[in-house]
Amino acid sequence: MAFPTMNAKSVSRLVLSSTAASATGLLERILTGQTGNLFSVPAVVDVSGMEFSVAILMDSGSGTKGIEASTADTSRLEVTFEDGGASGDNATAGLLFSASSLSSTVAWVAYVPRDAGGTSTTDLDADDWVNFLIATNATTVPGVGAAEVAVAYIFGKPGVIN
Repeated sequence: MAFPTMNAKSVSRLVLSSTAASATGLLERILTGQTGNLFSVPAVVDVSGMEFSVAILMDSGSGTKGIEASTADTSRLEVTFEDGGASGDNATAGLLFSASSLSSTVAWVAYVPRDAGGTSTTDLDADDWVNFLIATNATTVPGVGAAEVAVAYIFGKPGVIN
């Protein structure tokens, strides 16, 4: 039994720094550890079928569009998506994918989003939140100030296995 196409959803969100640098009026870097509640799922979701995408829109400090600092920063942007549990408070946090493709090993390229597929063997329960977490951002001024985040998923399970 196939999933109904109505159950396919895509969520896109702009994630910004919460403050502006007073000296320049531009965004400051998004803080390491900053978590955002993206959305709550309407029914059970098989995480292995989820797709995650992140694009860097603007660095901080200079306002350069679309790229993270490509200098010798030792801590570049690394992001994760997590199961925030029913309350979204991150207390039951579990990574929804292996973060290797969204890691800090290289600078992000201008206008090129990075993608990752869900790898968790644990399903999201109905009403669980999907959280976006900045695991690491550059510690220097030109860290990431704004990112576009997208998640695609199919909710529910075919009736024959419910």
